[in-house]
Amino acid sequence: MSLPSPTAPETAPSHPLGALRATLAEATDALRRRYAHDASHEAPGSPGSPGSPGPDTHEPTTPQPRSRRARLRRLARRALIVLLVVVILGASGLTWAWQATPSVVGLPAWVRGQDAARHAPYTPLAQVSPLVSKALVAIEDERFYQHHGIDTIGLLRAAWDDLRAGHIVEGGSTLTAQLAKNAYLHGYDRSLTLKAEDLLLAVKIERRYSKQQILEYYLNLVYFGEGAYGIGAAAQRYFGERASQLDLAQAALLAGLVQAPGYYDPWCHPEAAQDRQRVVLAHMLAQGMITLAQDQAAQHENFAFWAPGASRPHDAFCAA
Repeated sequence: MSLPSPTAPETAPSHPLGALRATLAEATDALRRRYAHDASHEAPGSPGSPGSPGPDTHEPTTPQPRSRRARLRRLARRALIVLLVVVILGASGLTWAWQATPSVVGLPAWVRGQDAARHAPYTPLAQVSPLVSKALVAIEDERFYQHHGIDTIGLLRAAWDDLRAGHIVEGGSTLTAQLAKNAYLHGYDRSLTLKAEDLLLAVKIERRYSKQQILEYYLNLVYFGEGAYGIGAAAQRYFGERASQLDLAQAALLAGLVQAPGYYDPWCHPEAAQDRQRVVLAHMLAQGMITLAQDQAAQHENFAFWAPGASRPHDAFCAA
């Protein structure tokens, strides 16, 4: 076999892709020769292989598990490579999405600006009855203080309920995700892309703000129906009181409005509003936030909404 001259010029492909193909071809040939060499030594009964019987012997050959182990190792290596590629692509996509979603630094100022534009009062959480926060967490996000923006258990449960119903009946959104949706997605997150963006924004908000701050921003931004944006406007609209004066029955009714303000409007649909209030109280009782006596007392508290012969205010808005 003649060796090339040290001074002979190397023939290189004229294009980088040609060089890549040549390199891959050389590697493939090397691997093929390697596997052929291994097979010749591992195959039982092959002449010249170590421990193989000679041509005149008729000893029975025993199967060698070595080649099977080699195949399993190769499959394991390939699976590991595929997994690493998936992880790298996923991490790259997540990094890009994280940078592409809006910054949440200006969220407090934005919420205040929205209240000012709507002529609604901004109410600090310290000036809101603690019962409101409890009622809201109980009915909208019972694991609010445990998760970091995404409630995995809630998402799985919602997916299962939607699958059994054949359509979307439960969203699995956390309070933080609802805040992100209202602040950055104009209240809409029905597509998968927007839902993913909503979840990323929720994680961003949780990383920057405390749970108390998140509750404060949420309560000042959410719509309670009847033109009332924020807990301060809602307390005044429905009860003529400040948010700090709300009792358990009032807090449960307002927390129940968040899911569907028009449907649970106590002036337009008093029975639905009362049923929803009882659901909120039941959640609070089940989660140990109130006692049975408090639950019963709140259920029996009379409001003008569902009093016999009650008339709605002249400026109440009830959709047809």
